[in-house]
Amino acid sequence: MTAKRRTLYTLIALISVFAVVRIIDEFKGAIIASVQVRATQSVASASPDQIALSWSDDPQTTQTVQWRTAPSVLDGWVQVRATLPGDASVTEVEAERSVMRDRLLRNDPVNHRYTAVLRGLTPGTSYQYRVGSKQRDLWSSWNEFATGPESAEDFSFLFLGDPQVDMKNWGALLRSAHERRPQAAFYLLAGDIVDNGTFRNLWDEYFQASQGVFDRRPAMAALGNHDYSSRWDPSMFLHFFPAPHNGPKALPEGHAYSFTYGNALFVVLDSNQEVRDQTPWLEQQLAQTKATWKFALFHHPVYSSKDNRDNEDVRDRWRPIFDQYHLDMALQGHDHAYLRTYPMRNDKRATADEGGVYYVVAVSGTKFYKQEPHDYAEIGFENTPTYQVIDIATNPNRLTYRAYDAQGNVKDEVILVKP
Repeated sequence: MTAKRRTLYTLIALISVFAVVRIIDEFKGAIIASVQVRATQSVASASPDQIALSWSDDPQTTQTVQWRTAPSVLDGWVQVRATLPGDASVTEVEAERSVMRDRLLRNDPVNHRYTAVLRGLTPGTSYQYRVGSKQRDLWSSWNEFATGPESAEDFSFLFLGDPQVDMKNWGALLRSAHERRPQAAFYLLAGDIVDNGTFRNLWDEYFQASQGVFDRRPAMAALGNHDYSSRWDPSMFLHFFPAPHNGPKALPEGHAYSFTYGNALFVVLDSNQEVRDQTPWLEQQLAQTKATWKFALFHHPVYSSKDNRDNEDVRDRWRPIFDQYHLDMALQGHDHAYLRTYPMRNDKRATADEGGVYYVVAVSGTKFYKQEPHDYAEIGFENTPTYQVIDIATNPNRLTYRAYDAQGNVKDEVILVKP
């Protein structure tokens, strides 16, 4: 072969390679454009929004506050004052700024996120707060929160199963729950907050739906499988739900944690992670507590509602611990149909006096699954979003659990009494 011919073949080969690469790039670009490139209907501005409360430390003396702005805002502050007669003094706390990116969000790819932890608060006290920028002199309206009680007293909290989709209707259910039970101290969420934890536009919809509630009451959440991304990374969830860093050492911070409110212990677990890595810590939490009432919150049910979704490892490792330390209720999601078991002990029906544990599976969004009959189910129904209200009384020690539909009708009720 002549040198001239070799050169010609080389040029043809290079042109072919470049053509193939260009076709692949165009094909990839088409896929990204049609599948992943997204837009949000809630674009950040200089004014603070997406204000949300949680606890990353003791509910008696701290409050964690978070919000969003556009990248043009470079400082964040919380102003807080107690609602005590004659006390109008305002304390300012500087927030930590972080950059939240979603490069496939074409109309709002970068936000600034601010998080502040208010410390040294007085237990059992109502406070007013607002967030904003001192440099820009832009502030939210004043909102209110209350710290946890110093000792046991009556309180209520709400539990919601998976929101996941249709945030407009979910937001209506949430606001209805808040209007009917405005005195509730906080909310628990069983995971699958959004349908894809990597898509910030879906989180924008969640924050828009929850405004007016979670800027007044803390929301504490467990991780669901949809809150993770395809890379097994729940970074957005962990950023949006700051939690106590007191979980098992085998897990990254924020995946599992516990907190005490009044005379109740709440243990939050990540059933997406290795169950065995959390079991010793779970046992320690339940063994050392002096709380009257004990709750566990996690995503994958011990006793499933939907057929062919058995979570054997969760049941085999955590159920014996729940039995041994007499957990009162396990609050779960994932199966998108309402189910409450009989009190269960050693995988059999029991009574609460015999140490039986109630297992609840609930859904608050509008994605539903068919429910199969199970001998452990005392009550179950399909196609109904619910919210659950748990009232804790101290004299006598009484737990009243009720599940409500969106219209406020009672769909289920359990009353437990302890000495």
